[in-house]
This record gives sequence, structure tokens and C-alpha cells, in this order.
Amino acid sequence: MLNNCFIFLFLFLTNIFAVAQNIPEKDMPFLQNYLPEDYGNHGKIWEIKSAKNGLIYMASENGLLEYDGENWIRYRASKGYTRSLHIVNDSVIFTGADMDFGIWKKNKLRKFQYTSLYPFNKKIGGVNEEFWGTYENKGKIIFISHQNLYSYYQKKLVKISAPTTFSESFLVNGRIFLVDERKGLFEYKDDKLKLVFSYPNTIPIEISGIFYHNNNLNIVSKNQGIFRLNNGNLTPVNMAVSALIIKNKVFSFDTLENKYLAFGTILDGLYLTDYDGNIIRKINKSTGLPNNTILSLHYQKSGRFWMGLDFGISYFDLKSNIKYFQSTNNNFGTGNTAVIKDQLFYLGTNQGLYVSDWKNIYNDDQQNSFKILKGSEGQVWTLQNIDGKIYCGHDNGLFEVNGESFTKIYDQHGILCLKKINDKYLLAGNYNGIAIFEKQGNTWKFLKKMRYILGAVSQIFQDKNGDIWINIPNYGIIRFNLDKNLNPVNRQFIATDHLKGNFPSLFIDSKNIRLITSVANYNYNFSQKIFEEEGFSSHHIKIKNISPGFYQPLILNSQYGFYSVNNGFAIEKLSNRQIKTGFTSHLLFRTAQAYNNDTIIDLSDGVKIPFRYNNLKFSFLIPNEDVVEYQYFLENFSENWSTWSSKNTLEFLGLKEGSYTLKIRAKNQNKISEIHSFKFNVKAPWYRSNLSYFLYFLVVLGLIFFIKKYNATKLKKQKLLLLKKEQNSLREQAEKHKNEMLLQRQKQLEIEQNNLREEIRSKTIELATKAKDDDEKNRILYTISEKIVELENNPNVLKIRLGEMRRLLKTYLETEDNTFEIQMDDLHQEFFKNMKKRFPNLSIYDLRLCAYLRIGLTSKEMADILQVLPSSINVSRSRLRKKLNLLPEDDLYEFLINL
Repeated sequence: MLNNCFIFLFLFLTNIFAVAQNIPEKDMPFLQNYLPEDYGNHGKIWEIKSAKNGLIYMASENGLLEYDGENWIRYRASKGYTRSLHIVNDSVIFTGADMDFGIWKKNKLRKFQYTSLYPFNKKIGGVNEEFWGTYENKGKIIFISHQNLYSYYQKKLVKISAPTTFSESFLVNGRIFLVDERKGLFEYKDDKLKLVFSYPNTIPIEISGIFYHNNNLNIVSKNQGIFRLNNGNLTPVNMAVSALIIKNKVFSFDTLENKYLAFGTILDGLYLTDYDGNIIRKINKSTGLPNNTILSLHYQKSGRFWMGLDFGISYFDLKSNIKYFQSTNNNFGTGNTAVIKDQLFYLGTNQGLYVSDWKNIYNDDQQNSFKILKGSEGQVWTLQNIDGKIYCGHDNGLFEVNGESFTKIYDQHGILCLKKINDKYLLAGNYNGIAIFEKQGNTWKFLKKMRYILGAVSQIFQDKNGDIWINIPNYGIIRFNLDKNLNPVNRQFIATDHLKGNFPSLFIDSKNIRLITSVANYNYNFSQKIFEEEGFSSHHIKIKNISPGFYQPLILNSQYGFYSVNNGFAIEKLSNRQIKTGFTSHLLFRTAQAYNNDTIIDLSDGVKIPFRYNNLKFSFLIPNEDVVEYQYFLENFSENWSTWSSKNTLEFLGLKEGSYTLKIRAKNQNKISEIHSFKFNVKAPWYRSNLSYFLYFLVVLGLIFFIKKYNATKLKKQKLLLLKKEQNSLREQAEKHKNEMLLQRQKQLEIEQNNLREEIRSKTIELATKAKDDDEKNRILYTISEKIVELENNPNVLKIRLGEMRRLLKTYLETEDNTFEIQMDDLHQEFFKNMKKRFPNLSIYDLRLCAYLRIGLTSKEMADILQVLPSSINVSRSRLRKKLNLLPEDDLYEFLINL
């Protein structure tokens, strides 16, 4: 868990992180162990090698393993165990296995593909060849089994049989040595075996390693110590380590930087010595190894020393200046704080205050050198050397330490921190505020409790202006001044609940006031009175398993720093640090993939990607290096380089079509690597491709042609339609004109008909009148004629007859003349029949009235004809309407006309 201690460490040592040139003697480095389940249960590791790019490769029982510091990848080709390997470069590896050897080559997708070079596919004479040695010599690849040596060059194999049986082989300073079980040591040279020496007294020596020293060949045996070859004779070499390696049996051996010897034993882990055999480090199960049997060794140029164990894999950093002290069997617990005085090392832990001779803690049995001070049992929070005396902030109060005595001077529980603010006063942060102590003579006496400050005060600082800064975890930061009564004034509260990360801690130097969390660094802005984020990442810290919480890194003296770690503590030697000059590994793209919801495809550099896979994911790293941050820039996408981050994966979703170049660079302790690029092209979707645009062009041309053709056809149709419309219009106009003419003719006929009716009516009246007059005249004339004739025949009756004639004329004048009615009846016989048929209750008078009304006679005219009053005509009309069943709104004339 990364926390403020990590960051505090970085801040107070930020400019001097380094890699040592020499291995610090007797320092116990941090061991990183991997159990079989951590790397996929692939069995024992028989050989370990590192590529120039920083990747680690291992020959395991279950294939070739690749490790980049984060991920394990297994490549499997041969059926048997993979026992040996040789790395030609970052992309070519040769391996030897049971009944097989061959070459691995990376393809453009950065994945290995295997080609077997072994010419046999079954046991040779019943012997199963196991190729446990793979080397390169003058361009030739050498594969060695117990029975044979195979030389591969320009796709040709040369086979050399063992004199009896090869038991071991070694590559030393470019020379290949082979151990024959009976004959002795041979050197392979120019496709021949040359005897180097025979076993003395014909007794075989089990050789585990070979090294050169002072131009002499030295032989490391399994259980007989070390021999030196002089003039063809083996001479035993007595070294400090000899007895130990004889006792514990050397199984693996390696040299480091031509300065150190590493002996991997069967029974007691690793012995690291100088060339004179003086032990520098001893690492075994009691110091943290999972197992004491070391099968393989490899030193990586970055400083990591790898060990393949009988059970698991381990490594430690030989160039680290940090010594880890782990508490076993609860002998001292977790170290919280420490101080050195008079060559005594005081260690405050969760169990109490321990003391040890400073020199003794570097002994192999340093865990037994710590002794707890009587009365100090419990939690120790802080230790400080104030005015030449050691003061201990304890869960039970404040104590003064003198040698091995432990004296209480204040019984307030939970003293978390101490700060001397001047020569007279001491502030003690505790579980519930701050206690103020006053210097009285040679000791500190409790004065009073500071007002207004509540809560657990874990840190107290005073800046160059004299302001007091205190840290109250889970609450915030308070800044204030002290008045003459030592009361806090001008208080400023700064909340920390909005900050990124956990465990905020204060750090104050002559230039800045910083607030550090587990993931970020904040600088105090005096003008705005706020903490502003600087974007610092706590990934810079090298200390392993540092304790969570507010435990602060401490500077013990000018040479050593102290750190609290889980179940122990760590001490760093500061004086040997030097600035690191660069990266020892190369920045690599580990994966490059494009995907959608259904499919994931691997990408190679310069690939063209279909648009449907426009979601991209990348992972990258500098293999097997700590405290590395990364920065990226995607051309045609990013505006600026990203901020530095420990995150080594990227995802880009829904990229548009176009050419892109992803640029990555790394930073380690302010050293920036070269830029590593990955180019790719996202192809346009099919509907935006060049072919599609050409098809679109053709379609547009076709549409233009079609539209023109369509418009021409439509125009022609419109012309025909217009012509038809014009014809129809003319026809309609002609028809309309004809109809108008017919209507006009009809109106004219109606007018003529009305005129004729009127004329008929008029003629009828005239006729009736004339007929009546004529009839009356004729009747009168006829009567008069008869009377005249009688007078002629009888003049005697003249007077009488004249009187008669006078009375006759008078009578005819008064007598009703029905001639007109009779004539009217004759003219309207058909009308009268229809009326009688529809209305049987009509009288002759009613029928005549209907006829007079039908021909349009007025009431006055009808009254004259009928010799009645006009009012009688109106009454007769009303009665007639009732007989005809007409409604009040019905027109009588219209009704009669339409019959």
C-alpha cells in the first residue's frame, strides 16, 4: 500500500536516488519471492537469462517462460522439460529440451514462434537426450546433452559424441568447457574437443562452476571446494567460504561484474563473496528465501540477481543500499521510529523500545542483538534526540531515555510527536491536542495543555516565519501563531478530505511547505492560502512493504536513513548513493490490440486496421525496473504530452479514420528514455473509402444523367399533358360555351314561352271577350231580326213588338252570359281532367278559378269576368289552397303551372 511515508521518503531524498557501484557489504536486500503458483506452476527453473531489452527468460519444466516485471508468459513447443537457453537478441532465442532443441523467433506481432532443429524424433539407441546446455561460440549455436554435442551453423548440424558422458558444461569468457564424468575437463574449439585436464588420481570431481581469476582457471566443485589450475595441475584453494560450500554442496555458480562470486548451494541457499572468498552476503531460508536449494543463478545488468529455487523463484537488487530487518518470532515487531546515540541504536516498535549496539545489527544474527528496555513495553510513537537526550513518545506518556534506563516525565497517554520551538518550550502532540513543556534545568516539565487544539496531533512543524503547522489525521491542517501566553492565534484551518489519496503528511523545508498523500504532492500557495496539486506520483518510492499510516522516514545521521516497514524496518546507506545515469532496459510495447464487441485482434507496427475495430488498447513498460513513470502522445489525436503516470496501459475508443503514431517515453528518477513509437492506420469505413467515393461519384453522375433524363421525359410528358389540358380546356370552353348557348337558348325559349303564355292569355281573354261580344251581338241581332220579320208580317203589333224588343234587349243585357265559361272549359279540358283526378272534391267554380289563376288573371280581372267583388276572389283563393292541401309557404301559381 503506497502512502505518505513513501512520498516523504522521496521528498527528503528526491535528488540523490542512485545505484551503487559496489555491493554494500553485509546489507540484506529486499527479497522478492515468486512461488510456483505465482508463475503458473510451470515447475523448476533450470536456467535464467536476460535479454538486452530487460526481459527475463527462464528454462522451466513446462516450457520457456518470459517475465517483464508484471506478467508471466509461457511458450511451449517441446514435450519434455526445457532445460537450457541462449538469447541471441531480443527476438531470437535458442532452447534445449528433452529430445529436442530449436529456435524461437518473434513475429511481427511480438509473439514467439518455434522451429525445431533436432534431427531425430525418437530415442537414439534407447537413450533419451536431454539438452541442458545451449551456448553460442563464434557464430555457432552449441547444444549439449549427456551423450553428444551438436553444432548448428548456416542451417547445418555437426555432431560430436562425448568421450564417455558429459555431466556439465560452462561458458566462461567466450570459451565452452565440458565436464566428462571419467576423462576430465574438455574445451570445445573448432569443432573439436581438447582436453584441459584429467581428474587427479583418476578420481572424478563434480564440477559446479568455472571462473577466471588473475589469469588462472578456477574450478568450483560440488562438495570438494575450489581448485586452481596451474600448468595442468589442480591445486586446492583455501577461502573463507570453502568450508561452507563443501558442507552445503554447490549446485549452481555464477560471477558478477568480475568482482563477486555467487555460490548456489543445495542445503543453505546463496553465498555471495568477493574473489578472495570473503562472504559479503548470505541469503537462505532464514533470511527470506522460500527454499534453500538453488538450481540456477543469473545476474541482470540492472542489478537484480535471480535465483531459480527447488521451489519458486527469487531475486534481490545487488545495487540497493537498503538493508531490511525482518522481525521473526515477534522478537521486536514493526519498527516505527529510531535514533542513534553513542553508537547505540534505539528502535521504537509496536512492542516497546529496543536497544542494540549499532555495529551488531549488521551481523548475521542481528535479530538476536535487540534488547527491550524494562518498562517500555507498549506502543512507541516517536524518538528524538533533544539537547543531547533521548525522549520517547509512548502510548503511556513521555519518557526520558538514558543508556538503558527508561524514566517517565509525563503520564499523558499517546505522545505522537515532539517539536522544540525554541530553547525554552517543547510541544508534544498527543491523542487529544498538544501538551506544552518548559525547560527547567536539564529536563522538561509539563507546563499546560494548549487551548483550542483538539484531536490526535501526529505532526508539528515550525516554518521559517515562526508559524506553527500541525497535522490532525482525518481532520486537517491547522496553521497558527503563539501569543505570549502560548495560546494559538491567527488560526487557519485547511481541510484535507478533498485531497487525492490517503494519509496526508506535512513536509516543511526552507523553500516549500508540502502536503503529501499516497498519490499526490501539494505545494502551499501563500498568496491564496491553499495547497495546490503538483501532480507528483508516489510510484517513485523504492522501499518495499513500507508501513501504512503516518510513520515518517527519518535521517539517523549523515550516512543512514530509517524507514518503517511491515513487520520490521529498513536502513538505507546514504553515503554510497550516486546519480543513476540511465535505463538498463528498453521501453517495449507488450501488447497492441484492436477490438470491438465481438473480436480482438493483435496489431503489428504500421498495420492498417479496419474501421470496425477502431477501439485500441496498448500496454508497454520498461521490463523489470522499479519506480518508472510513463508519458504518451498520440499524433493526430493528442494536443500535448500526457502527464507522467505509473499507469502502463492505454485505451483509445472510437478513433476516426486516419494515420496515427503513438509515442511513449519513460522516466526513472528524472531520467527520461528515448521515445518509442508505434504507427497504425485506421482505415475509413467502407462508406468513406476511396472506392466508395469513386462509386459515389459514379452514382452522382448516374443520378445527374437519370435526373436529366427524367426531367426531359417529365418535360415531354408535361408538354403532352399541357397540350391535353389545353385541348380539354378548349373542349371544356366549347362545351361551356355550348352549354351557355343552350342555357341562353333555354332562357330565350322560356322567355318566348312566357311571352307566348302571356300572348295566349291575352288572346284567350281577347277571344273570350270577342266571342262573348259576338255571341251577344248575334243573339240580339237574331232576336231583333225575328222581331223585325214579325213586324213586317204584322205591322199592327209594332208597338207591342217594339216593347218586346226593348224588354228583350234589356233582358239579354241583364241575363248571365256563360259563353266565356263554356269557351274556357273547352280550352282547359285536359287541365280540368288532371285536377279532377287529383282533387275530386273541387267544384266547377274551383276548376275555373284554377284555370284563371293558371293563365295569370288578376283578382280584379277574375272578379269582372265572374261579376263578383275582388275580395270574394281572395276568399275563394284561400279556400282553394286548403282544398289543394298547400302549405302557407307554397306558391299557388307555381303549383298550378307545374301540373
